[in-house]
Amino acid sequence: MPVAIAGMHRAGTSMVARVLRICGLDLGDEQHFAPAAPDNTEGYWEDLRFVSMNDRILDAFGGAWDTPPALPDGWTRDPRLDGIRREAETLAAARAEPWGWKDPRTSLTAAFWRDLWPGLRFVVCVRNPLEVAASLRARGYTSERFGLRLWEEYHRALDAAALGAPQIVTHYDSYFRDASAEVARVVDFAVPSATDALRHAAVESASEGARHQRRSARDLASSGLSAAGGAQYASLGERAGPVFAQVVRAPAAEEPDPPPAPAAPARRAADREAEIAAVLAAREEELAIALPMLHARDQELASIRPVLAARDEEIAAFHHLLAAREAEIAGLKAALLAHEQELAARRAEIRALTWWRFWRRS
Repeated sequence: MPVAIAGMHRAGTSMVARVLRICGLDLGDEQHFAPAAPDNTEGYWEDLRFVSMNDRILDAFGGAWDTPPALPDGWTRDPRLDGIRREAETLAAARAEPWGWKDPRTSLTAAFWRDLWPGLRFVVCVRNPLEVAASLRARGYTSERFGLRLWEEYHRALDAAALGAPQIVTHYDSYFRDASAEVARVVDFAVPSATDALRHAAVESASEGARHQRRSARDLASSGLSAAGGAQYASLGERAGPVFAQVVRAPAAEEPDPPPAPAAPARRAADREAEIAAVLAAREEELAIALPMLHARDQELASIRPVLAARDEEIAAFHHLLAAREAEIAGLKAALLAHEQELAARRAEIRALTWWRFWRRS
């Protein structure tokens, strides 16, 4: 069953998607990924085909990612979504297990995807709503209140749609507290078969992220977040695992220092090369494990080929026999047609003779 990486925009969904992709979660071909941007230099790791489907779902009901629509009862079965459903099933058929997709919009459309795939699992990415609002505002998306309200709508919709579904909540702060422990927790949920080498590469990837916005719980308490939004955030925090529990318990003096300024391009390139090397080493390790299995499959295939060849000969003989039977049937049909024509001629003669006798008697 697929894994949906969801949550609010600017809440670490890209970082989590990168971690899970390194560990073997099939998120699609890179040719379909959204390109990196100045505000997300590591990439978004989202298949634009899923983004397009989510945009079209929202648009069908008069909304968009930043203006969530009011969805009517039974909306997931609206006939206007039939084409999207078929498109999604086609994409899923081309993916290898384990697979999934990342798109924050899925928070708003989760009910549709869960209706399509009832076993769908969710990785719910959470971040302090004030940090999300500040990040959105820094990119030109109106006011702080707009960001807070949008955060609340996303998580309210996702919580309602994913109720009872397999899910894990992961908080952005956890990766700056203990990336190794949080990566292990999320990977165990989404890609439990990931090797130790891949997990190590994923931890390195998560640890190098830059953090440009930082707000405290005190800041949030005095913000414009509604009471319902505050309760929502508290509930998500309670489900965010032991690492975030440490973050909550830590006094202000123990909070991690703000991250250093972004590394110089040369240093970032070196880090990137080291990450790629670690991933390649992990892939080689997986290949070494897979080669004996492939060899065994080749042997099985070699033993099956003579059986298939014998079946092919039987089928060829059957086709020959079938062709003979079809020719025989065609001959019988022709003979039957000739008999029917002869019978028709005899009936015509009888009718003519009957008429002549009747005329003589008259």
